[in-house]
Formats: sequence, C-alpha cells, structure tokens
Amino acid sequence: MPMTYLFKQKLNLRELVGVEELRYKVLIYEPESYLSALYAHYLSVHNLDIKHCPNLLNIKEAIAVFAPDLLVFSYDDDIPKQAKVLNHLLACFPNLKVVSIGSDIHNDCLKELMSLGIVSHINRKLTRPQDVVEVIKTLLFN
Repeated sequence: MPMTYLFKQKLNLRELVGVEELRYKVLIYEPESYLSALYAHYLSVHNLDIKHCPNLLNIKEAIAVFAPDLLVFSYDDDIPKQAKVLNHLLACFPNLKVVSIGSDIHNDCLKELMSLGIVSHINRKLTRPQDVVEVIKTLLFN
C-alpha cells in the first residue's frame, strides 16, 4: 500500500532515501557562442551539467577542471590542427568520449578523426539540435 501511494504521488524515491542523482557532464567546444547556447539549451532539459569552452587554447584545462563524461568537439576547416589537439587530449584523457560535429568533411579526414578515438560524428548540415541531443543521450545513458 505505501508503494502505491508513492507511485500515485509521483515522488522520486531517490529524494526520499537521500541518494544523490548521478549527473553527467558535457563539455562543448564550439567557437560560435550561439551554437553552444543552442546545444546547451537542449541538453539542459536532460539534467546534464553543461560547460562551454570557446577556444582550443583552454580546452585541456577545461577538461581537467570540469572532468566531463563527454566532449562535443566542433571542428572547422583546420582539421589537421584540430586532429593534433584531439590526439593530445585523448592521450591525456583516455576515457573521455568525444563526439565531433561540423559541416562538410572529406572521408579521409573523418577516418583520421575516428582513428583517434572519436565515438561519433555529426554532420551539422544534416541535423537539428534535437538530433545532437539524441546522439549525446544515447552515448551517456546506454
């Protein structure tokens, strides 16, 4: 009978027993602040801690301090430079999941990024922010 009451009242059992809910952390490297804000808006609905890193110079420090479970890594036209940065980051943080996101990319460049350890790639031209969130949720919650 008490469980029925709890169910009907829609109480969170974690709150009753004092267990803190696990929150995943997502770091977004995105030079364009409006895109970062857009992704953060859609991700915040899913009880995720979000942090934005706008430039490559501070990304290693941001990862060390924030300790994200997943990095959303936006790339631009300078893929060799970013591949070098990613290679260094994944060497320093081997358990970090990385999702790359960007526009047109040549298959050879995508193969190179995947060989570095990126777990997923999202073509920005073919997806909506909601689709980006679905990929991130799948990687974190499954």
